[in-house]
Amino acid sequence: MFGYIKNILKRKSLKDAAVRVGKRNKATYNFETAKVMGVIYPFNINMASVAGALKDISERYDIELVFMVYFPQEKLPEGIAENTPSQIFFSDNECNWFGKPKVAAINSFVNTKFNILVDLSSKEWFPLQYIAVASHADFKIGRMNGETNNPYDFVLAGNVNDEQFIKVLETYLYKIK
Repeated sequence: MFGYIKNILKRKSLKDAAVRVGKRNKATYNFETAKVMGVIYPFNINMASVAGALKDISERYDIELVFMVYFPQEKLPEGIAENTPSQIFFSDNECNWFGKPKVAAINSFVNTKFNILVDLSSKEWFPLQYIAVASHADFKIGRMNGETNNPYDFVLAGNVNDEQFIKVLETYLYKIK
């Protein structure tokens, strides 16, 4: 019963976030036309190397990157740096009881007018899903995670690992004109 109520609140929260964003200015960008890109992902060791690959791409194309990193655990691990304008960390502690992020830095992130927002999640994480829905980004990119109504303008389907996902993303965003 508790899980059922929690799921209802999650769906309502996503609908409310979509309504708050309203009509966003959808546009298609590639690496040559984008100037600011937001990247959201759940932290794991593999994702750190993927984020590094994205940093290389951003330097090649002169794109400003802002990372929103979710730690799916109670507290941030020891040694995690303080939040900066280009890198924001949060954990389950910064989410309400059904998973909606409640940190001021997240509000700043979702209100940022990114040319491109990339969700690197390979599975469904509600806090990241909420951020993707609430974002005012012009062009939202993510993976097909089994959701029927995802918030993305461009969905990369297929069962690829994280490194392959970045290669496919770079290929498509290079070809889009």
